[in-house]
Amino acid sequence: MKCLIIGLGNFGATLATSLTNQGHEVIGIDPVAQRVEDIKDQLSVAYIMDATDRTALKQLPLTNLDCIVVCIGQNMDFSLRTVVALKELGVKKIYARAIDATHQSILQAMQIKEIFIPEEYAARMFAQKLVENE
Repeated sequence: MKCLIIGLGNFGATLATSLTNQGHEVIGIDPVAQRVEDIKDQLSVAYIMDATDRTALKQLPLTNLDCIVVCIGQNMDFSLRTVVALKELGVKKIYARAIDATHQSILQAMQIKEIFIPEEYAARMFAQKLVENE
């Protein structure tokens, strides 16, 4: 599988390296140079890039990817602008991280079918683990 991970903070970097370790081809992008530097040797390719810039996104092999995961978790505006840019470029399979219920609602209105809130998922998994270890 070939994936593009947009946003290489804690969640995005962990997702990208996990997919790489499972044998998948992963491209990572982030506007923060240090994040890209920290992970570049663990991915197929990593770029310093603003994902809200359509011209920059056009340089990526968007049509050759199996999935694109928008992992931007600190700024709802950047996340939404990135999703809009991807949709305008014709990308069909977009997974997007939501910061909160409002963000999730907006992504649903944009017809993004695969939306996740990592903190909620992690909390449910941890609660289950606590109960199992009781």
